[in-house]
Amino acid sequence: MKKILSFAFALLLSIGVSAQTSLTEAVNFKSTAHNGENIDLFEILNGGQYVLINFFGSTDVDCKEIAPRIVDAYYTLGCNEGDVYFMEISPVDHNRPHSTPQWLANYNIPYPTIHTETGGVKGDSIASWYKVTDVPTLVLIAPDHKIVMQNYTPASADDLVNKLIAVSENEISENYCGKQVPEVAIEKVRKDNFYITDGIGVTYEASTKVFVNFRANAAVKSFYYVISESAQLTSEDIIAQGTETEESEFMHTFDSLTESKTYYVYAQAVGYNDTVECAKTAIEVKTLCPGDEGKSEIEVEVMITDTHVRAVARPNESTADYHFGYVKKEYYDNGNDTTINQYKFLINLINDGYPFCEREEYLVHVDSIPANTPYYVVAIGRNGEGEWGAPTVSKEFVVTKDAGPAEVTLDVKAMPNEVTITATPNEHAVEFHFGIVPKAAFDANELEQLINEIRYDGHPAYGQTSATWVDGIVPGAEYVALGSAKNANNEWGETAVVPFTTPLEEALVEMEANFNIYPNPTQSMINIESSLNGKAQINIFDMTGRCMKEVSANDMSKVSINVEDLNKGVYFISIQQDNNYNIQKLVIE
Repeated sequence: MKKILSFAFALLLSIGVSAQTSLTEAVNFKSTAHNGENIDLFEILNGGQYVLINFFGSTDVDCKEIAPRIVDAYYTLGCNEGDVYFMEISPVDHNRPHSTPQWLANYNIPYPTIHTETGGVKGDSIASWYKVTDVPTLVLIAPDHKIVMQNYTPASADDLVNKLIAVSENEISENYCGKQVPEVAIEKVRKDNFYITDGIGVTYEASTKVFVNFRANAAVKSFYYVISESAQLTSEDIIAQGTETEESEFMHTFDSLTESKTYYVYAQAVGYNDTVECAKTAIEVKTLCPGDEGKSEIEVEVMITDTHVRAVARPNESTADYHFGYVKKEYYDNGNDTTINQYKFLINLINDGYPFCEREEYLVHVDSIPANTPYYVVAIGRNGEGEWGAPTVSKEFVVTKDAGPAEVTLDVKAMPNEVTITATPNEHAVEFHFGIVPKAAFDANELEQLINEIRYDGHPAYGQTSATWVDGIVPGAEYVALGSAKNANNEWGETAVVPFTTPLEEALVEMEANFNIYPNPTQSMINIESSLNGKAQINIFDMTGRCMKEVSANDMSKVSINVEDLNKGVYFISIQQDNNYNIQKLVIE
């Protein structure tokens, strides 16, 4: 939970903390949401709908936890055309113009969002009128303008739906609108009760166990889950090897694993039409390295060159894995509560996704660090039982920097169904981002729009970095790799643009377009008529390459597909029969 209009933060040792407003009756406001929708609160209420307002902060942990639950409830209760109207308001995104758009993208927010950059009354003003001091705060307003629910944090989507029905005395009822794509989110649990007292912490991770959270959205009837050493399980494999559940949100323990080994956790959703959706989810997990029951200790040495800060970490034999990084001395040593500042940094450090096992070097370009500013390198490790030792803090160091033009070069290695890009920044690059888009998307959009989406994708890189794309990559297709870097003055350099084409597989050739797709554009159904006979595989991808729908056609001469559940936008249809394929553009209005 984040205090509004304050740079201080509170150390929350429990989850599910809720906030509230002291008001009992609604205050009217008129504003313009992120999607251009004009919002008049009393007009909505006077129309007979309840209004649910989520006051949120895009970087707050508790807000991130409940966001998917609210989205699910939105679809369950009629997509703002039922008994309750959903909206959200951010009062805390000052000086962060891209934080809320990134929030909208990360959680696929389908309902109106008001923040400090939208038109009309701003989010901070509305929060002030409602006397909201903390986020998240959920407020339900009845058609008579009375505030009938507050001080509540939903434990699940079903919990929220049942709460709204109960508070409204059954005036709110379920009305599933069926536009949500069935998806299951997977997240590895990296910590439970981490604390610094006596330098000891406790986590859910161990050398032979992996703890994973699963969360299915409201469009999922059931799903299968499994852990595997294979990085290439198909949907059929997941169903055959996995366990089926109808639970929507739970944590599962995979045990009896091999230490210091990479595994893959999969989930395969089944929709309410009993079809298996092709958008399976998967994450990579790794068990801890071997370690013993002794206390983990890390030795750290820091050296500075003209271009880099070089930190060397040397763990003891008790250490299973460890993390290290740099932090501003002023932040780590000072603040309203030194312990809280250190706690927050260490929590972020142990969740950085980059654990080390052996002696490692950590290189940071000097342009990544402000000039004449004291910094530390901090390391923290855990033993084979998952217990964290005391953090090691290096001597302070100070570097200089320049602010020349930042650039990043992209080296593309394209395979038929896989693309690997190695990005190399120049000496002026403090941070850089890169990604790929289909050539059709590149041609149809402004370059600035595309590169902004990549710049604020939430995955900054700082040194030579490689990334691999698999989902949505098809043989013989045209793509464009994009990269952008910024210097120490936060100035973005020239965009790197690298067109490329994936090679055809030896036995895979493009078929002539001897089929017709209609209507195109469409709103609900598409028909595919072809001179082809026999079975074919049809996949529909969005512009990011994510598989949104998979259809196995028994007779390719005529196929009908319902796409009503897909959002408006541009998609691509991949049709493959035996060793032949074709890709066509599809527009959904």
